[in-house]
Amino acid sequence: MLRPMESINVKPNVTRWFAVNLAEGATEELPPAEGRMVVHCRTGALWITHDGDPRDVILDENESYLVDRRDRMMVHALRGSGLEIEVGAG
Repeated sequence: MLRPMESINVKPNVTRWFAVNLAEGATEELPPAEGRMVVHCRTGALWITHDGDPRDVILDENESYLVDRRDRMMVHALRGSGLEIEVGAG
């Protein structure tokens, strides 16, 4: 006889991509994501900072940043920039 499953803790292995264009001088807040987040600077240059973290991250064209904090993150375009945000499991 089969017993009913009480719960299934399976996280889907899905990666989502979001594309954003920022004009020079524009700032956007990126909310914390569940799982892994990577910011890819495709064009331009970005300044990334987190609340409570003294480090700043500068990305030039074709550079990426693996987000290592869950605090509020601000992304500022030092030049007109195209970025992609990769959000995935784990």
